[in-house]
Amino acid sequence: MIRKARKSDFEAVYPILSQIFDEMDMDTINRLPESQFYDLIRLGFISENYRYSYNRIWVETDENDRVRGMICMYPDKAQGIIDVVLRKEMAKVGLPMTTDIFTDKEAQKGEWYIDALAVSPRDWGKGIASRLMELAPKLAKKHGYKKVSLNVDLENPRAQQLYLRKGFKTTNSMTIGDRVYDHMVKEV
Repeated sequence: MIRKARKSDFEAVYPILSQIFDEMDMDTINRLPESQFYDLIRLGFISENYRYSYNRIWVETDENDRVRGMICMYPDKAQGIIDVVLRKEMAKVGLPMTTDIFTDKEAQKGEWYIDALAVSPRDWGKGIASRLMELAPKLAKKHGYKKVSLNVDLENPRAQQLYLRKGFKTTNSMTIGDRVYDHMVKEV
């Protein structure tokens, strides 16, 4: 079942989402102690507007409501606030308010953006990512968008193949953090 994430889902969502953080291998994340980063992302998750807020995440669960996969999406217009809202939480985890973690604008104008898509390793190969992706065009249309976009790591051919099968096309490359990604778009 696919449902909107709840604040109480953080403990289940974080290990799934952290696979992406590990793959990104960003200096801005790596320089923080793991517990400090975890606490910061937790505060962001339970907030209303952060990049990885429960408000921007949908999850697929099994029959026991165990989270098996997640997708995080938002409109391009949200990029102005998705990371700024975390500033007030920095002091709560012992970081200066000037700390930057995610600074790159990842969506282009007029795009409904898939920021993160990940599945628990024990549930890989069960079509979960594919089902979660089907939600993106529906939400994009509902919010008046005609394009859905995402960025895929050049070192993740498995994900790239899924996105191609789902109708996404590479439009350009962009650097996010310390890595180069293909920016892929699907017209809806």
